[in-house]
Amino acid sequence: MTQRELAARLGLSYATVSRAFNDDPRVTGPTRRRILREAERLGFRGNTLARALRLGRTFAIGVIYPNTSDSYWSTVLTGMEQRAREDGFHVIICHRQASLPSTEEIRFLLERRVDALVVQPYNQDEDSRFLAEVAAGPTPLIILDNRLPGVRSHFVGTDSRTGGRLACEYLLGLGHRRIAYAAGPAGNHAAAGRLQGYHDALAACPDHPEPCVVPAGWDRSDGEAAGDSVLALGTPPTAVMAVNDRCALGIWLSLRRAGLRIPQDISLVGHSGDPLGEYLETPLTTVRQPAAELGRRAVEIALAAIETAGLPLHAEEIPEELVIRDSCAPPRAR
Repeated sequence: MTQRELAARLGLSYATVSRAFNDDPRVTGPTRRRILREAERLGFRGNTLARALRLGRTFAIGVIYPNTSDSYWSTVLTGMEQRAREDGFHVIICHRQASLPSTEEIRFLLERRVDALVVQPYNQDEDSRFLAEVAAGPTPLIILDNRLPGVRSHFVGTDSRTGGRLACEYLLGLGHRRIAYAAGPAGNHAAAGRLQGYHDALAACPDHPEPCVVPAGWDRSDGEAAGDSVLALGTPPTAVMAVNDRCALGIWLSLRRAGLRIPQDISLVGHSGDPLGEYLETPLTTVRQPAAELGRRAVEIALAAIETAGLPLHAEEIPEELVIRDSCAPPRAR
């Protein structure tokens, strides 16, 4: 069935039906809904390729993010897909190995003429020169969550520095003065922000507690190793902060194996707001990132850049929220 045949069935002009499929504002809402309902009932499918050639768009946004089991990213992607569909766009998702640059995936998506790219770099050592070339090209580039020096692109992330500061201030307010921090990987913007927030809070405290940073990473195994490092410290901390909730879970396991109770013997704070933390024996205090909102904002920036050639570069960090649960308490006398 063609659009002309569909128009004849509805007693409308071909121009009206064509405009309805192209979201032309000259077609009123009731008329558009009537056309789309009848098209769906009859199994009509528009010629997407012809529409793309005519309008110079594919109505697709390419997204690249690290291959991970972290539920945080599934929430980000859900926010992206929901927002894209509101404007008639779809999201094409590519994973890549977490520690590898996204060069091949970007080339794949550009060859398919996506209208914009959203890329979550693994760290700041990623091929910035290649991404700088992409950013200088005609396809809008939005960097998600991890800023890359020298890449002039749009950016949207969360305010991890303030989130880290809020978590440390909360522990200081409970009376903790020996607070260990299990840090994330070097060269990651979000991890560096969380660590800096921890240092900011300690520096602003009148007692000026000494920082105590142990190496860690994003995964549970990294947290277990960090927990073992905390246990080996000569002066044990009364609280531990982790770069994210999966790392905090590993620390939890290490501390529990050593016979420590949480929070009676030691307090623990995560970061990211993974739902898993709610189901621990003692629910985990964390800093929640607005994952769905992050995904929606990335797509909104992409849509604005698609619509407006030469849109000025936009950068924003969405506020994070401290979620107080049961894994923290005032330090007890040892």
